[in-house]
Amino acid sequence: MTGLRERAHELRELILEMALRSGECHVASSLSIADILVVLYLDVLRDPAGRPDGSPGDRFLLSKGHASSALYGALALAGVLDRDEVLDGYCADGGLAGHPELGVPGVSMSGGSLGHGPSIALGYALADRIDGDDRRTFCLVGDGELDEGSVWESIALGAHLGLDALTLIVDANGLQGLGATDEVLRLGPLAPKLAAFGWDVREVDGHDAAALRRALERGERPTCVVAWTVKGSGVDLLQEGFRSHYRSFRPHERDLVYASLERGRRS
Repeated sequence: MTGLRERAHELRELILEMALRSGECHVASSLSIADILVVLYLDVLRDPAGRPDGSPGDRFLLSKGHASSALYGALALAGVLDRDEVLDGYCADGGLAGHPELGVPGVSMSGGSLGHGPSIALGYALADRIDGDDRRTFCLVGDGELDEGSVWESIALGAHLGLDALTLIVDANGLQGLGATDEVLRLGPLAPKLAAFGWDVREVDGHDAAALRRALERGERPTCVVAWTVKGSGVDLLQEGFRSHYRSFRPHERDLVYASLERGRRS
């Protein structure tokens, strides 16, 4: 999985370059899911750009839409989006929005308000089963997003319907906008709670490509992958607790940012 590790570093570089050119924030939230998206787009998803007949391939929904730079970068690595369009168009007038929007190639839901992704993913998976289509649907949520009641309604219904083509991925980095996740609704431990709803729950190091690949295999029930991650992974400059959630960069910080990225590459 050395190749995927290098591609994850490439994705982190794209995320940082988007941040430097646009001045936008939520960089740390994007970095924490870089390994997950690289495994998905370069090893797991079938036909992420669409099938030869024009129908969708396997779907990925980014429910934590503020991490859109990670999604755009992964779509560029997979050849779905043009790399220059991603770098120059992120958060630019007439370019790619700060949250994913339908109409952009490879985007399956418009992001923004948290907690909506699991319900939309469930609807996609149910429609596919009715249509007799074997495509899979993946949805990634942040652990702070689990504060939303609609997420748990989807989890309950997904198990009730036995949607084995549905996979929920939790980016469990332990932090949300204004603090630690275990200081808000105290939802942990997550795995037993999710398993109690009837899901096949798999806990994994969210930065281990081989472990992620195994965890993302299709099961006989709806699957939830609890991916334990580090917010700002690969860039120690952004591993400073919840304050990194809204951290942004300016062009004069380029050397500082890339030095931090290089330290992460060597570690």
